[in-house]
Amino acid sequence: MKKLFTIILISINLSATACDVCGCGNGSSFFGILPQSHFKFGGIRFQNKLYESHFTSHLLRTEENFHSIEPWLRLYPVKKTQLVLMGSYQYNAQTMVASGDKKTLEGFGDVAALAHYNVINTFMDSTAHTFDHIWLLGGGIKLPTGKYDYAMNSDEVANPNFQLGTGSVDYTLSSIYTIRKGSYGLNTDLSYKINGTNKNHYKFANKSRAVVNAFGQFYLGDFTLLPNVGALAEYAAYDKQNGINNLFSGGYMVNAMLGSEFYYKKITAGFSMQLPLGSNLSDGQLRMKHSFMGHVTLLF
Repeated sequence: MKKLFTIILISINLSATACDVCGCGNGSSFFGILPQSHFKFGGIRFQNKLYESHFTSHLLRTEENFHSIEPWLRLYPVKKTQLVLMGSYQYNAQTMVASGDKKTLEGFGDVAALAHYNVINTFMDSTAHTFDHIWLLGGGIKLPTGKYDYAMNSDEVANPNFQLGTGSVDYTLSSIYTIRKGSYGLNTDLSYKINGTNKNHYKFANKSRAVVNAFGQFYLGDFTLLPNVGALAEYAAYDKQNGINNLFSGGYMVNAMLGSEFYYKKITAGFSMQLPLGSNLSDGQLRMKHSFMGHVTLLF
């Protein structure tokens, strides 16, 4: 039997700015492709992001590794409106390649909530369509529950980016459109993140993101496979400290994306990888090496 499903591609934004030229893992998540949006769900995700800074210098070359474990939950408190709640526990490590010196941060990160309204959704009606499509409009808020502190000690890095949270209340606006014919489809996501100013008078730059993903659906007995491939592009201007531009921040990044979802009854698991195609971050002193996300989720 052909399954009824819709595709949701939501982003809270993946920061890639720098001060003292460092990658950024705080207050950020990428949801990926989620099928069967008429179901509620709960689950656990794992994310890893690896950045390299000062990569042209033997003495200053640094690697920043960001790990996070994220519980997430999707509910439908209002008709045609979905609400996604997320938290995180993070482990961040910054290593000087030449000396091997390592600084780490570990603890709870920021929490976020996003709501989207179904403006159009032909997946959910009983009429046959040559093309099915869904258009979701919405936005969300991120609260500064993760620790943000410049204090330098043996366990922490005094850097605005290398923290467990951004220290500010941030907002996201997004428009998500998916079209499908038969077992194949295309998903597009446009989002804009509006960042506040934190207690240290630091403001991460607002960020624009565009995502395009092509997908297919295949059946293997009781299992369903949903491979997908696409691209992600992000742009941000300069961060600001006390209203003054941080010239070693901002820039653009374009990544290739490859992933797949696997379904068995109401259990789903999946992964998504990102590899850089091109970038100019932090005045050319920062680059992302790779990003990986995996999850196990129960539909109900």
